Amino acid sequence: MRGTVIETESEKLIRKGREAGRTAGKAEGRAEGKAEEIIEMGREFGLDDAAIMKRLQERVGLSMEMASAYLERYGKQLVGQ
Repeated sequence: MRGTVIETESEKLIRKGREAGRTAGKAEGRAEGKAEEIIEMGREFGLDDAAIMKRLQERVGLSMEMASAYLERYGKQLVGQ
């Protein structure tokens, strides 16, 4: 025996699933970070919510619902700063 490791089909599927999950998680994290930055900059420059949401949709590719959710989440954090 030469110590060869044989990967079973189920192990291969699990590994591929984990890799896909990591990739998707990284992409989601980047989009969320970009959205947070757009909201922060929009607030700093005095943009109204409609203008910020439009930028989120155009630059991050978010739906109206997701843009609204991000604005709700990150737009309020800036009030206390």
